[in-house]
Amino acid sequence: MPKILTSLDLGSSQFKGIIAEQKKDGLFSVISVFKKPSAGFRKGVLVDFEEAADSLGELIEDIKKVSKKATENIFINVQSEHVKPRPSRGAVAISNVAREIKGEDIEKVNQLSLAFKASPNSFVLHNITKEYIVDDIGDILDPLGMPGNRLEVETLIIEGVSSQINPLIKLFDSVGASIGGLVFNPLAASEAVLSKKQKNLGVMLIDFGSGTTNIAVFEEGKILHAKTIPIGSSYITNDIAIGLKISVELAEKLKLSYSSAVASGVGRRDVIKLSDIDGKSEGEISRKFLSEIIEVRVAEILDLINNEVKAIGRSVQLPGGVVATGGGVKLYKMDDILREEMKLPAQVGFPNLNRFEILNPAHKEMIDDPEFSVAVGLMQKSGEETGKPAIKIRSIKDFLRNLLP
Repeated sequence: MPKILTSLDLGSSQFKGIIAEQKKDGLFSVISVFKKPSAGFRKGVLVDFEEAADSLGELIEDIKKVSKKATENIFINVQSEHVKPRPSRGAVAISNVAREIKGEDIEKVNQLSLAFKASPNSFVLHNITKEYIVDDIGDILDPLGMPGNRLEVETLIIEGVSSQINPLIKLFDSVGASIGGLVFNPLAASEAVLSKKQKNLGVMLIDFGSGTTNIAVFEEGKILHAKTIPIGSSYITNDIAIGLKISVELAEKLKLSYSSAVASGVGRRDVIKLSDIDGKSEGEISRKFLSEIIEVRVAEILDLINNEVKAIGRSVQLPGGVVATGGGVKLYKMDDILREEMKLPAQVGFPNLNRFEILNPAHKEMIDDPEFSVAVGLMQKSGEETGKPAIKIRSIKDFLRNLLP
């Protein structure tokens, strides 16, 4: 029977997702792609259950029209400043006579890396293996079958808070859908955008969302850090609306079509007639002033990111540079301000669609866009679960029992 998978990016301003059938060769045959306004979320967190239930409920009904199975195992993103990464470690002695590392030894050492004292309100969202160490020799990706006396593992644990996840589970249950897995937002975006070569070189991914900005830092193929910063591109829109004394809707149109993230190249006499954008609006605005508003806010966000990177000692040690994705990266000259502020090579990251079979040109146009990076990454993560029974998460206990590797 075909395995129908659904990815759903829960954004602060939009729901974006993909419904696909996973084929035996591992390809995802896209059935449907959707993008709809969201409600009830702020800074990536569920803040109004009723509003969210109304907007999500409408979306779930639309998904059911495509396939009822598509609502039974939905992979979603988690983005919150309260999700924290921290390093962990586990170690076991190899006790079998042959002194050969077996599958149960690897499973045991991974479990021991989770043996830590956590607060009652926390849970493990991901336990990511960075490397295995056999008799003090590290950088081992798979120790199965290797001879040794002692096996260690270094992991990065991503912890969330159950007070934010429990309402999400209840939300999906209330609209007749179930969560198959939760993925920390920057990990989903990284899955879609970054290549193995970039991760090996050392690279930082920045995902510019509406309510949040997410970062992930990799070196030698290993993830070093991941973080959600509770400020995103909607703050730029609000700044424009306040600075120019116009509506938020008009400010968003100006941001997307007439602005620049770098003001230095914009002429002071370059003006925009508001009536050309909105027939109900009057007057003119300076395009340079518009760009100056944007540049200040973008620089502020990048300064917060720089502080995060400096905290882990990787401010200039990323030869792969910066790869920026997400809807907020569509600003003109965004790559220029990234290079200037981050002091690193920079490029815009589009989702890698090599594993996707997309027959509908309209679907291809929607997915081949930086704002769909998280949805693409979630789909790829859901595909990793093929062969396992469908997960019906209705509690934190259920989620922990079905913890993603």
